[in-house]
Amino acid sequence: MRRLLLLIPTVLVVCASCRRASTPARSGAPRVVSFSPAITTILFDMGLGQYVVGVTTYCQPPAGQRRAVVGDAFSIDSQRILAVRPTVIFTQSSPEKFKGVRDIDPSVRVVQLRLERLADVPAAIRRIGEVLGQEALAAKAARRFTAELESVRRRVAGRPRPRVLFVMGTDRPTAAGDDNFVADLIRTAGGLNAGADIPGKTRWRRTHIDAIVKAAPDVLICQSLSRGQSERARRYWLDWKELPAARTGRVFVVTDRGWTIPSTRLADLAGELAGMIHSTHRAASAPSRSLLLAWVHRLLAAGLVGAALAAAGMALQGLLRNPLAEPYVLGISSGAGVGVLLGLAVSAWTALPGWLSTPVLAFVGAIITCAVVYGIAQRRGRLDPYALILSGVIVNSFNAAIMLTIYLYVDPHRIADFAHWAMGRLPDSTDLTLLAVCGGCVLVGWAVLVLHGAAFNVLGLGDEVATATGVTVQRLRLVTFAAVGVMTAAAVALAGPVAFVGLIVPHICRMLIGPDHRLGLLVSGLVGAVFLAGAEVLCRTAGPLIGVSLIPVGILTALAGGPFFIYLLRRRFGEARA
Repeated sequence: MRRLLLLIPTVLVVCASCRRASTPARSGAPRVVSFSPAITTILFDMGLGQYVVGVTTYCQPPAGQRRAVVGDAFSIDSQRILAVRPTVIFTQSSPEKFKGVRDIDPSVRVVQLRLERLADVPAAIRRIGEVLGQEALAAKAARRFTAELESVRRRVAGRPRPRVLFVMGTDRPTAAGDDNFVADLIRTAGGLNAGADIPGKTRWRRTHIDAIVKAAPDVLICQSLSRGQSERARRYWLDWKELPAARTGRVFVVTDRGWTIPSTRLADLAGELAGMIHSTHRAASAPSRSLLLAWVHRLLAAGLVGAALAAAGMALQGLLRNPLAEPYVLGISSGAGVGVLLGLAVSAWTALPGWLSTPVLAFVGAIITCAVVYGIAQRRGRLDPYALILSGVIVNSFNAAIMLTIYLYVDPHRIADFAHWAMGRLPDSTDLTLLAVCGGCVLVGWAVLVLHGAAFNVLGLGDEVATATGVTVQRLRLVTFAAVGVMTAAAVALAGPVAFVGLIVPHICRMLIGPDHRLGLLVSGLVGAVFLAGAEVLCRTAGPLIGVSLIPVGILTALAGGPFFIYLLRRRFGEARA
């Protein structure tokens, strides 16, 4: 027994020494943690990968080079970082994020590197060499990077400089502005950055097809989300009649993530870009999309979304006898939103079409949320109006947490697409199959609610009176929640979580036509359709006036509906005190 006890410390020491020997850094050498995919690429390209002991979730070391994952730039875990015993942390973000690491171990050095323009890359190489005591190696790598770019400049010198636009995504695109490394890369490869003419003040600008057509790019480079989606992305851009790049077939899709990572890879990509810019590629078929037709489809989608949310809001307010009830406030929109995010992820990971997975999962999320809210707010068969609002707040918070959790498992290059949808933005070109499926759901749900208009009127007199007149209250609630769930799911699948339309429009309609739900459910849907279609036009045209390419319609409705909700809430409290 004594020998066994003496043996245990020896085994632990041997294991610890083996663990240290398995780390890539040599004894006494720097131990580097990289908190940037770009910096990780630079370190390995410089031949300094042996010093790297930790990387982020989004970093991609070369094949066969595995390193400990210590988190990402959004969630700094001091314990995980310190577990790899770093001596230096390289980051593009503020060193203040690593204050917790420094508080525990002040010997850890945090070095911030600026990587936003093409010229920042050789400067970062030299800075890395200085920190790691590899000045000569860094100087050689910086000269090689600069020489490769200069070789590309000489190759394209004297050639015509076409207008080039680099975008990420398709129907909700983001374009490279004029103050980033992609713009510098375009100039190096012999082009003019058309993204400089996209309205906006940020380096990457959320935009839309109207602004892209106005920028008139001769060449369009689209970064696809995956290799499986590349042909669909190319076909999307080639189909626009008004796009100069589409008419000449000079649309190229790239799948290498290096295009949006400012690293040493850009020297190789500059040569590829020069070949694309100065090619004479021709389209295989004539473009078929037009801006006018896209506007028609978009306004039809906006009308369906507005009608769905407004009629659903009118029905919920009548059913629950609560003027604050509507799909967004009660959390039904966020529940459908969870389903849509899952649908977007499923369509990205598998071959399942988005028009099928998105509405189905949105409906499942909406119905589950309806059941949860109804169950929380119900007391002995009655619905407490205040408990209903509070349950909506709770469910909204819970659904928001689920959405954020989904983001953790989403490729960072897809997060921009998800964020555009979460703002409540209609796509530039709505998939006609998705439009038909969602349109059918809205019309069927709307018709069901209108047919129950008389029952809503009777229900306003109380459950007992309604029951005495032959209304099955429990059945009416189930039918209403099912119809509202279907309509809300369709609206969220088309445009994302658009707030407060179901709150504002029903109150406007009651002021115009009175409390009769037989007419109110029909009119509220029509007014909601006109309201949201008009809001979409306003958002698309007014964006450049405030320095952005467009305003997502969900932002406008939230800005308008927030004060309106507060006004109704205070008036409700005033009535309760009276």
